[in-house]
This record gives sequence, C-alpha cells and structure tokens, in this order.
Amino acid sequence: SAVIEHTKNVMFMEDGDLVHIANGQLEYFHNSGGTEAMPGTRFTTLLDMELDQIMKGNFPHFMLKEIYEQTESVMNTMRGRVTAKSNNVVLGGIQNWLAEIRRCRRLVFIACGTSYNSALATRPIIEELTRMPVSLENASDFLDRSAPIFRDDVCVFISQSGETADTLSALHVARKCGAICVGITNTVGSAIARHTDCGIHINAGVEIGVASTKAYTSQIVSLV
Repeated sequence: SAVIEHTKNVMFMEDGDLVHIANGQLEYFHNSGGTEAMPGTRFTTLLDMELDQIMKGNFPHFMLKEIYEQTESVMNTMRGRVTAKSNNVVLGGIQNWLAEIRRCRRLVFIACGTSYNSALATRPIIEELTRMPVSLENASDFLDRSAPIFRDDVCVFISQSGETADTLSALHVARKCGAICVGITNTVGSAIARHTDCGIHINAGVEIGVASTKAYTSQIVSLV
C-alpha cells in the first residue's frame, strides 16, 4: 500500500537476494550461502489494488471504515467458492491437494496475533467436521519449543499480510520436516503464499487498521 500511489509493478525479493540500482539500471544477484552473489533474474508482479482502497473516505479512521466493510469482505471471501443451490464449496487453491490433506495424521494451525485467534475460534467446529485432531500453535512459541512436526501432518499457516516473520520461520521448519504446508493469507504474492504447497486467498481487501477486523472475519469463513 505504500507504493501503490506511484506504481503497481513490484518485484518480490527472497532471502539472499541483492539488488544494485545505479543510473536508472537495476541488477539482481542472489547469494545461496557462498562467498559470492551470482547474477540472476526476478520477474515483476502487477498488484491488484486501487488507490481508493487505501483512502479513509468519509470515515474518521481506517478501523471504523473496515468494520463497515466486513459485509462486503465476507461476501468476497465466499464469492465463486460457495454455491448455495447445490450446497457445494470449491476452494480452487487447495483442490489438487485434497486427497493428501484427507490422509493426514493431524492438522496443525500455526499463526500469531489475530490470525491465531481466528484458528482458536474455528478449531472446535473443524475437529467436529473433520474428526481429525487439530493442534494450535503460536508461531513464536512453536519455534522456541522446537515442536515436533511429522511428514503426515498438514500445517496451516495463517497470516493477513503473508509476511509475519515468526509464522514464515515456522513454515520453513515444517517444509524441512516434509509436512504439507497450506497458506491462508490476504496478500497475493506474499512470502507465505509463495512458499506453501497450496493455499486460500481470503479476498478481504486492503486492511490498514492495526486492529484486524475484516481480515479476521474472512479468515474464520475461509477456515470453516
């Protein structure tokens, strides 16, 4: 949102990336842990965002604006996924992984802050509907404890921004353990969206207020 007034074309950098800008030219390098950074290529991404989405309009502050936007944001989360007439739900982002997810030993939800609370709120109904054991982990505590993760676990990483540092670090741990990793984020192209095996974009729209409102309700809808 900080750059949308100036450009919609962005380039996402990964760990070990280095960019050199001089005389209007950009050079990209990547260091995989050695002594030298090697030349490489990164592609630009077009942000699906408009300037009026990050303006307060007639509201005194962003939080009040986003509270009133929840009706629309929840509808956007369900649009194209929930078919009321046939009582059917299709989540395209995880469709190809459903068979593997159903064979899992347990579901592990990993998140921080408001995203953790959305998982906490939905855990009872998810256990009731799936008849699977559901573990809930605060990402920072998960890292401190070196909690065990197994190959037949499905780890669900929830983050509004998709860039939460502790959640992202926990994702790297789960990937090393061979678990299936699912991301639930509000930001297309975010680090968590890029590094998980599959995922759900909650489509809540831009959220500026620090206290989450519409992202929280959309996360709950996506999880259930």
